[in-house]
Amino acid sequence: MPIPLPNLDDRDYDDLVGEARSLIPVLLPEWTDHNPSDPGIILVEMLAWLTEMQLYQVNQIPQSHTRNFLQLLNGPEWTPPASGGLDAAVRQSLADLHERYRAATADDYEYLVGTLWPTQREPTGPAPVRRVRCVAGRDLAGPDPAAVAPAHVSVVVVPEPGAATDTHPVPTEALTTELHDFLEPRRLLTVRHHVVGPQYVDIGVSADLALREDAPPADALADAQARLHRFYDPLTGGAAGTGWPFGQGIHPSEVYAVLEQSPLLDYIENVRLTLVDASGTGGVDGAAASIALDVHQLPRLARLDLVGYDTYGRTHLPGGEGTP
Repeated sequence: MPIPLPNLDDRDYDDLVGEARSLIPVLLPEWTDHNPSDPGIILVEMLAWLTEMQLYQVNQIPQSHTRNFLQLLNGPEWTPPASGGLDAAVRQSLADLHERYRAATADDYEYLVGTLWPTQREPTGPAPVRRVRCVAGRDLAGPDPAAVAPAHVSVVVVPEPGAATDTHPVPTEALTTELHDFLEPRRLLTVRHHVVGPQYVDIGVSADLALREDAPPADALADAQARLHRFYDPLTGGAAGTGWPFGQGIHPSEVYAVLEQSPLLDYIENVRLTLVDASGTGGVDGAAASIALDVHQLPRLARLDLVGYDTYGRTHLPGGEGTP
């Protein structure tokens, strides 16, 4: 929707006379005759008439002045548009003035990277950003990401996955460089900014699943696995379906809530959370306790141990047949 051009002063003759007459009792209480025949009222009306003509001329700005003002706002290289005239140029300049340019707050960084940069990036450039989180007072690219770093700002970005198998994407060097250069002229003078990818924390989930009587064991376990993978997905997971929130911890109660939605399961027991090491075989036992994440971290479901059993006491291992 176009921005209406401002009216510098919209007062008319009646407004000016009414304003002047309302001031008479305050400024000159002994003046009590406010009839049109009073010489003072005649003078007020004459001055209001002259003022109305002056106000009309205030809004009549010559086109040469408008061009000069637009050139001051847009820089010496600005030239009038080929179409739309000066009115369209004024509207566009006013819209540009309201557009956020300077990165002063964490919200500014997230807006510039998530909303403004996609409109200015080259279509053949790096993959667009899917999610962004600004962490103030931290240098996540430094040797100690957990340390407090005054005057440093880290922008954590999750790009669009490059392939269907890329479930936990990380930004390329080309993307982080382009975003760093994009933010460079917009940062505050004393601020140092860094563009990094999220740190994925490998977690393991184990649980015992009581299957319904008519539930095929393989289907029930596959459905439970799929639900947990979707829930912890960095792009489409979380309660809102927009990706697991940065820094939000992992809790056993959420595992119960997700698995109880499966129509193939009766109930769930013995949920345990673990931190998985780089080898994927060991880990720090969470002992059903919550796992805390830092503000730049996201979970990655690296190990999933689900054991199902039916009402007859037979257990069903993931991907295998039931055993007595």
